[in-house]
Amino acid sequence: MLWLFVSLALQVACIVHVFRTGRNTAWIMAIAFLPAIGMIAYFIVEIMPNLSRDRRVGQVKASIADSMDPERHVRDARDAVDFSDTIANRLAFGDALMARDRFEQALHQFREAERMSPHNDRAIDMRIAEAAYEAGLSADALKALDRLPETGSQSERDRRDLLRAKVAELDDRSGEALALYRGIVDRVPGDEVRCRIAGLLIAGGDKAGARAMLNEVEMRKKRTPPAMLKANADMYDWAKRMLAELG
Repeated sequence: MLWLFVSLALQVACIVHVFRTGRNTAWIMAIAFLPAIGMIAYFIVEIMPNLSRDRRVGQVKASIADSMDPERHVRDARDAVDFSDTIANRLAFGDALMARDRFEQALHQFREAERMSPHNDRAIDMRIAEAAYEAGLSADALKALDRLPETGSQSERDRRDLLRAKVAELDDRSGEALALYRGIVDRVPGDEVRCRIAGLLIAGGDKAGARAMLNEVEMRKKRTPPAMLKANADMYDWAKRMLAELG
């Protein structure tokens, strides 16, 4: 009885799919009168080829592959460098290492790309600065930031100031870091800057200021896309916990 119910449900689903997607209506006869063979044939001929082109299916497949083999991007990028040692391949290798939190190794790849470049490249220097910061090498990060040419892009200036602020915070230059964060807080997307400001205010004993900043983070969460909330779950959990502790 259960199999009959499942079979009928699958038949209906397939027939509805035929109508919704404008497939050849001859499939309806095959599905109705030869249920098992008809549905299997319909899936193989009409549905399966489109699954490989579906973005959501592709994302799921990539996510599963990454969870089963988290080093695959690093391995592929290393193979690309071994096959063709170009600046682009070195940068891709460094990016793959950064994604795996292997910052010192990534820094080495970015420096190799810099050595191979015939001129100063802002994209390379910014990667070096970010990798150096993540590796805890604040002096190297600042040196790379100082090499960057002037830019007319406000978003690029904000990105650089954010990194300068994080380096200052790493070096215990809290006042400088706080000033830089306050200068970009309303322009940088997300709530990282607000949380960093709150953390510095807590460390400095300004509980009222920290509470106000964390309340703003909590209000902004209601308008934050779910994907961003998920990606920054640890940060938002910290903000909620700190707000509760501050009372």
